[in-house]
Amino acid sequence: MTQNGTGKNQIEEAIEIAAEAHQGQYRKGTDTPYITHPYAVGLILMAAGCAEAVIIAGILHDTVEDTDLTLEFIQERFGDAIANIVDGCSENKTLRWRARKTERIEALRTASPEICTVTCADKLHNLRTIISEYDLIGDEVWDRFHGGVEDQAWYYRSVLGAIADRDAALQKSGVYAKLSTQNSSASTQDITPQHAPIEVINPQLFEEFQQAVAYLFEGGVE
Repeated sequence: MTQNGTGKNQIEEAIEIAAEAHQGQYRKGTDTPYITHPYAVGLILMAAGCAEAVIIAGILHDTVEDTDLTLEFIQERFGDAIANIVDGCSENKTLRWRARKTERIEALRTASPEICTVTCADKLHNLRTIISEYDLIGDEVWDRFHGGVEDQAWYYRSVLGAIADRDAALQKSGVYAKLSTQNSSASTQDITPQHAPIEVINPQLFEEFQQAVAYLFEGGVE
């Protein structure tokens, strides 16, 4: 793991920074400290075998959106790659709920695989928490969220659909690129990256996110 000048690895540093930034914040409708969410997101990303930068970004993903921490601070402390992921996971809170959610959903269609992977882990933990709370208090859990079950179903399904569409488009373009290369001259093949990887997101996290959406909104506890 990458270490900084203090001897701490960057994941430990990210946890400490996030804990301080989110101090005094709690999960919606509960007395659960908010830091449990980004910490859980980091653990989900780690369990899925994600790169260190993605794990760190997962731990920090809500700091710019929900605390006084700035993107410039993250960029200076952790570098451009992590700052770019955090930026891609941050909503514009000056917009109304539907507008800012729609903005983020549309951005996912062309976002980096790292941004989409952190988004999957973020939403997966949210859904797991809702499912757990539903088992305890039933439909009252939806009172905590904007628009209740209808708006939440729209949101999570839309996020899932945008990421699925993004990967499908990349896979399709990859097939076309391969066919084009096969029909080109030998000299063209020498300079064409015909085997360049398709930048899809972590398949394990996408599948788990998909299963959670299906369970919660398509016959599980709805």
